[in-house]
Amino acid sequence: MGTTHRITKDFHRLARTIKSFSDGQARIVMEGESGAHDSNEEENKFRFEVDITPSGGPYQGGTFRFEISVENEAQWSQEPPIIRCLTDIYHPNIDHLDQDLVTSNVCVSVLDHGTWSGQCDFETCVQALLFLFYEPNFDDALSPICCSDENFQELVQISLKGGTIDGFGFRPNEGWVKKKNVNNVVKKITVINENEK
Repeated sequence: MGTTHRITKDFHRLARTIKSFSDGQARIVMEGESGAHDSNEEENKFRFEVDITPSGGPYQGGTFRFEISVENEAQWSQEPPIIRCLTDIYHPNIDHLDQDLVTSNVCVSVLDHGTWSGQCDFETCVQALLFLFYEPNFDDALSPICCSDENFQELVQISLKGGTIDGFGFRPNEGWVKKKNVNNVVKKITVINENEK
């Protein structure tokens, strides 16, 4: 059973436009579909992964991976997909500690069943994720460890470095670590070049 025409069309449109509409902050890193076929099951799950690397704001330089999956492609796009953050993150609207794999661990209004419409598509999902990095909503917190804006930017930096917040240890963010290492190398080269003058 192959993917439906609508889901294929929406995915290919996303692949063509993701770099431009996200200003280079989002990219597809994995795509695919896995059949869930047995004698009682007719549905097919379509999923792909997206990396978001914010170019500004408190998460600047970090890279965060999300899985977007459609449980029943025949229902696309009448129901929102399941979106799961796969990267440790200190964010009020993302609960990366949630291990329930059949629900989203991202809270943004456009992805709610009551708000989502058949006009929404995968671009809507990526735009919503980008929005969360620049406009975290503390009034609708999902995360049990990030529910206040007190010291928020400082705590985000601690999480990106791989620190501990409220007893939870974060893994260092790979994108942030790579960016910092590149910046440190550039600074060292600049200092060496300045000393040679």
